[in-house]
Amino acid sequence: MKKKVYWLGFSILLLSVIFISLYFKSIEKSPLDTDITAINNNYDANKKIKLALKDYNKEKKAEIISSFDTKENIIAISFEGISNNEITKEVLSLLDKYNVKSTFFASGVEAAEDSDLINYIEKNGHSIGSLGLSDKKHMEELTKDELITDFTKANKILETITGNKSILLKGSSTTYNDTVLASAYASGNKFVVDSKNYLSYQSFKNYEEAQGYVKSLKKGEIVSVKLEGVLDESEYTKKEEKPAIDKEDGIEKKEEEIIKYASILEVVEWLCQAINEDGRTTVLLDNYNDLEKSDERTMFIKNNLISNNFLNNKPSKNNSENSNSGDNSSENNSVDFSNINFNKLIKDNKKLLAENISRFYTTQEAVVYTFRGISDKESLDLALLALSITNTKGTFFVTKKEILEYPDRIEKILSYGNEIGNGGVTANSNILNKSAEEVAKEIYEVDKMLKDRGIYTNAYMSGFGYYDSEIREAVSAVRDIEGLGKYELITYTKAPIISKYEGEDSDYILNDYLNPDIYTSLSKGEIVYFRLDSGLVDKNVIYKLMTEITFKYVKYGYIKMYNASIGDYELKAKQLGYSVVTISNLQNNYESESGYGRYELLKNSHSLQRKSMEEALNLVNERYIGNEFVELDGFTDEEKSKLDQEGTIDTNGEDVIFFTFDDWGGDTIVNDILDVLDKHKVKGSFFTISKYIDDNSGISNSNPNLLRTIAIKGHDIGSHNYNHEILEEDKNLLIDSLGKSYDSMANVIGDLNSLKPYFRPPTLYVNKDGLLAVFESGYDYSISGNISTHDYEAESPIEIINNFESQLQDGKGNIVVMHMNNQSYYTAMALDIFLTNNENGVYGKKYKIAKLSDYLK
Repeated sequence: MKKKVYWLGFSILLLSVIFISLYFKSIEKSPLDTDITAINNNYDANKKIKLALKDYNKEKKAEIISSFDTKENIIAISFEGISNNEITKEVLSLLDKYNVKSTFFASGVEAAEDSDLINYIEKNGHSIGSLGLSDKKHMEELTKDELITDFTKANKILETITGNKSILLKGSSTTYNDTVLASAYASGNKFVVDSKNYLSYQSFKNYEEAQGYVKSLKKGEIVSVKLEGVLDESEYTKKEEKPAIDKEDGIEKKEEEIIKYASILEVVEWLCQAINEDGRTTVLLDNYNDLEKSDERTMFIKNNLISNNFLNNKPSKNNSENSNSGDNSSENNSVDFSNINFNKLIKDNKKLLAENISRFYTTQEAVVYTFRGISDKESLDLALLALSITNTKGTFFVTKKEILEYPDRIEKILSYGNEIGNGGVTANSNILNKSAEEVAKEIYEVDKMLKDRGIYTNAYMSGFGYYDSEIREAVSAVRDIEGLGKYELITYTKAPIISKYEGEDSDYILNDYLNPDIYTSLSKGEIVYFRLDSGLVDKNVIYKLMTEITFKYVKYGYIKMYNASIGDYELKAKQLGYSVVTISNLQNNYESESGYGRYELLKNSHSLQRKSMEEALNLVNERYIGNEFVELDGFTDEEKSKLDQEGTIDTNGEDVIFFTFDDWGGDTIVNDILDVLDKHKVKGSFFTISKYIDDNSGISNSNPNLLRTIAIKGHDIGSHNYNHEILEEDKNLLIDSLGKSYDSMANVIGDLNSLKPYFRPPTLYVNKDGLLAVFESGYDYSISGNISTHDYEAESPIEIINNFESQLQDGKGNIVVMHMNNQSYYTAMALDIFLTNNENGVYGKKYKIAKLSDYLK
């Protein structure tokens, strides 16, 4: 009997280890770790494999494409690997920007995992090729049967997705011997690509190197770009030296992927720009056969075989219809004020003040970069390069003087898809000495000058982002001028170029200003202001700050992972996926049932209804959902016997789990949890320390937009007190704090059906006076729970799962206490694993996952 128990225990342990291993591999999304069985079932290629094996003939071989035999100034670009969806889409944006067409080679596994991306690539005018089933290297070492099986399965997947039967093949670091070529032909690949020119994220250190590289290419050559990884020995050409990795000392591994991400986009941008500048045109590799059979360039263009870069050697202009670079020196730039009585305009406004927008109230996953000071050309060019490389957009506020003196710079800003805002006339602190009438005239004058040049905006930012009552009154008043638009006063939440950092480098500024212990990422709707003409820092510092903030705090963020060996937390980078957009993008995108966008804070939200001491005493007995390990200080033994100490909810015999999340965290950790709940189509309950969502709390990282996001997704939201006060404080102070906690959340989400009169005691501690304070302040329930996970100090997701899974009670509503603070590194992973297992019946039953309001009154 003991042996059976031993082997049973050993088997469970072994299965757990295997599951952990598979889970982490699935997170990494390595093509070789994908479930090949599932692919075989969805893309059955057995019949095709049998036919290919039968048709195999060593005399019939695929033709090798290594270059085009042409007199025309054309080249072909290809990309290898699409496993990172975000990087691939940003590369596609760059290709579209420079009107460059290319061929993307993907493995069958990558295509099966992300068929939507394959379709998206083709929709954007590019073609798809095969890297085989799983992008194996040195395929010349495989047998004929192995090669045909690999090639045919990949072809079946790509043909099913794209509908194209003629598929190019490319072997990674593969020597094309007779067996490989004959196997490819039998499998349906009539052509294989053998590029002699390879690029990776390490290839160029600057644009000049990219220019030199493109100029050195012969007509008809093929350039292959590896979107991930470095080049191996077979991929370096003889004329090149292996490039060194240019890193600063002490760079941590957790930042390497972010740096690679930035670098590959930089390399692609430089490559495309150099192709345009050198007058090259790009051809799809699929058109090799047509190009080889004709010398008539006009036929290529007619049949759209070549992208017409020669027709447009500049980046596309997203706002070209609104731009005008005219020579203002010959124009009459005076603005007529005679038709507007500004004195009356201010009086009629009756002292109304425009809101100063330092952050947009929005659930859109985007932030804004703003700029002033385009008089510094070098800083402007570097800022535009940073925006271009990171595939982001900015809003540049220009003054009257800049409009007159730098029309070419404004044109350049617009040509790259950025936008222009109204920067007024006064560009310094003198704006604070202006009357509301004078400021209104400045706004009107610059607005008129911009409109005369075909540029439209309703965003005004004064010098240095200042705002006082006169400026706010002016912005409110000009909204009544016909044709001017509903102007908004823009300031900022972040401004890293300040006198404190004069002479400092980007690393120092970033680590001090955006300390990741406080700011794990930028939050939705934030406005970051970069002053270009301050002279406080080296011009390259602005470029580095922009790129690093984008990749470390917008596209990625930070989470803290507990390391038991050092007894402390370590920062880990995690993908966030936010965008940097123009102000008008956020201005004009409003929240709706079908999507995210702007919303307004409520001014007269409904507060909790206070209760009498007698009502509160009854609710303590009826509505306190406790925990067996809580001491219940201040209660007599008789009173304790009447209180719930089990921590479950009566579900009439149903097996139910209520996942609850305490405290507060940044966008990175909270989005991670929300994404898992969305993935499994279940709802949770969130107990918030509400000072972190209150812009009036005085803390620098308040984040109401994140609370709104939780609510709009339909989850329950309750209070974890305003300052996380434990229920042992003075009763009257607790009642005030408890009311303030609910009211601050109601201002943000009171119009949604998500805020509930539920309270979760911090640390689960309660005493009699504290619990009475909860109910007297108006809450309907105080909810602890029967299972605490201690997820914030776990060392693996399986540790969390084993902790709470072993405590689940049958036929009841189990309340699982988890956390959403920045230390809860494994919480979302554990949740994902458990919910997947539950859906697959791993636990012998399927628990119903519910939010608290599904069962509580």
